[in-house]
Amino acid sequence: MKKFIIFRTDRLGDFLIITNIIRAIKRKYKNSHITVVGSPYNKKIINSYKTINKVLIYDKNSTLRKKISIFSNIVKSNYFCSLSLDGKSFSNFANLFLKAKKKFGIAYKFNLFDFVLNLKWSKPNFFYNYFIFDKFETFTSKKNLSNAEHLPSILVKLANNLNLKLNSKNNYFYEIKKKNIYLSKKLYNKRIKSNFILIHLDEKWNDIIFINTNLSQELLNFQKKVDKKIVITSNNNRELYYKYLKKNLKKNRKIIFLENLNLAIFERMIAMSSYSISCHSGFLVQISGFNNTNIIDIINKKDFQWYSCWKPLNTKHKFVYKSNLNKKIQLNSIFKQIVTVANKFK
Repeated sequence: MKKFIIFRTDRLGDFLIITNIIRAIKRKYKNSHITVVGSPYNKKIINSYKTINKVLIYDKNSTLRKKISIFSNIVKSNYFCSLSLDGKSFSNFANLFLKAKKKFGIAYKFNLFDFVLNLKWSKPNFFYNYFIFDKFETFTSKKNLSNAEHLPSILVKLANNLNLKLNSKNNYFYEIKKKNIYLSKKLYNKRIKSNFILIHLDEKWNDIIFINTNLSQELLNFQKKVDKKIVITSNNNRELYYKYLKKNLKKNRKIIFLENLNLAIFERMIAMSSYSISCHSGFLVQISGFNNTNIIDIINKKDFQWYSCWKPLNTKHKFVYKSNLNKKIQLNSIFKQIVTVANKFK
């Protein structure tokens, strides 16, 4: 039995982009044992994967005693391969001490002393990469990015050193339970009953100009123009604009609020939609790499290159802008962009 350990101590979307690697390892190495070191943010989704044999959660805010316990749990085993895919300090530290036949990692490049020497550096540093990792790839930090570098493709290239024969356009991997298929269909038949567009609302909508006063009317106009039901999803949304929206539209039968869905039902709702809209919700964008849904991603134009580094390559993923460089774009203009982009999905 070959043991693998994979480090992904960040968020939901960051974990989803490596799920095709996890599935490929299980297919290539039939009796493999996979340990994933996750975070409190992605713990719930990682625990739902039957293909993962062991889950260890590293919380950077936990006590020193707990951190030592996790570290001890990691280094007590001998591994066939360690994949440090998050570039985090704890992951790098653990890889320095754990025993593995192969060690693969990702290094984040940045400019050190930008305005003085413009010296190139990385985390982990040059010496660590060459002396600890058998193979490593690099990815440029957001601040110093000049051209889009597609991170999922970089990770696939790294993992293919295990002869996985992965392609960057391979679907991400998500385990759907029959129970959740049934519950999502039941919810659809009870509340929706027709073609719909899913819009996920969170705190990232807050920087849109006049969002508090104009969102209700713009959603009504949008619904009439597309002539489909609108399903609004949210998770513990306490923003002021959302309170106004619920108050103004709670009696509208063509705009439906589905709040605090669990991730499994949320995924099914995304899959069932004609297309989904969000201000770059990490889970929504990356789960589209599993269920091949159409995504409209509302971002600030200055972030275009950075978000291009993360988008799944096997979906119709389109960007819409809420600001053009330093100038905010009116809400009605944002929805005009959405309608134009959505017509390309047909």
